[in-house]
Amino acid sequence: MSKIDTSTKLYGLIGMGISYSLSPAIHNYIFKLISDNSVYLAFDVSEDKFESVFKGLLEISKGLNITIPYKERAMEYIKEYDSVAEKVGAINTVYLKKGYNTDYLAIKQLVYEKVGRIDGMRCLVAGAGGAAKASSYALGDLGGIIYIMNRTKVRAENLVFRLRKDGYDAYIAEKLDTNYDIILNATPNSSYIPSKCVGGILVIDLVYKPVKTKLIRTAMEKGIPVINGLEILIRQALIAQSIWQGKDLLYLEEEVKKHICQEIPSVES
Repeated sequence: MSKIDTSTKLYGLIGMGISYSLSPAIHNYIFKLISDNSVYLAFDVSEDKFESVFKGLLEISKGLNITIPYKERAMEYIKEYDSVAEKVGAINTVYLKKGYNTDYLAIKQLVYEKVGRIDGMRCLVAGAGGAAKASSYALGDLGGIIYIMNRTKVRAENLVFRLRKDGYDAYIAEKLDTNYDIILNATPNSSYIPSKCVGGILVIDLVYKPVKTKLIRTAMEKGIPVINGLEILIRQALIAQSIWQGKDLLYLEEEVKKHICQEIPSVES
């Protein structure tokens, strides 16, 4: 009988409706690359079970990622955050029971690498949940003027109020047009922004389905630079791993992206 290795460390993703997630493939490959004896699992949890499951995972795991719809709710059970997570009001990464927001860091880094500072540029953010919060603060910290569009107006108003309170230029997007310099979709529906309204200098979609989303395809057809959901997912995963491992692992980005696209043929980078 083979000996059971009890030293394996547990990491994971908690969310709802996440059977599609590429996070286990990404993180387990990173563990392989750095020769770390860890395993990363996805925990698909209903809202009524979230509290008990999340509390349990905090006790037995070394690190976690959090996704839709729990990025804001998870903060109720975390007593310590870094300054970014506290400002944004949402977490997507936990290490030793401390909360972080690697969505914010990934988006801010990728936008800066693609177009640099965006001082005075009009930025349309679709959504008002945890991912939209991270995106809005990231774009605001690069100098953007934020316009929030959400199906539930009161949530959009709450996010605008929060951004203004923290000193950002933020407004409700009263109408959709082509007058935005940057368009970012932080909703699960990549078709939320009509094709006729896609314009500007940069389009970002946090959705990372195996094929390019309609928003990303439309932008590319119009010759607009894009940042797709896979780029964001891999970057934030490597930032999370850098927190967990205590060292910078961003140098692995191209290797991880190449592996995911090769191992999962339907994925488009």
